[in-house]
Amino acid sequence: MILLVEDEKRAREVFARILENAGYRVKEAADGLEALSLLEDLPCDLVVSDILMPKLNGYALVARIRAKWPNMPIILTSGYLSPDAAKTMMNGSVEFIPKPLDAEALIAIIQRLIGPTSSMQGL
Repeated sequence: MILLVEDEKRAREVFARILENAGYRVKEAADGLEALSLLEDLPCDLVVSDILMPKLNGYALVARIRAKWPNMPIILTSGYLSPDAAKTMMNGSVEFIPKPLDAEALIAIIQRLIGPTSSMQGL
């Protein structure tokens, strides 16, 4: 299960469709606080989160996830930061992909972090 955290509804729907079409199960959250609440009740394999969000931004979300689930793979996205800037800010503890998202690049990172879905195996 992938937890997708994105405050822009349309972008969240598009990203969720990309992940679902690749065979992943997706749970959506509109902000960092909602994501933390979902993580408490729902086992997830990976978190994909926007950085700039209301209530709890992506950096704060990563800090809270790392405190409770230190090995959780996390991918941050942003249309406002370069990949090098984001990685530097997070001390390399997360993956980063710029927006607009390249669907193939996103899926490749996810496959590297948690593996392909069962529907992808044997392809």
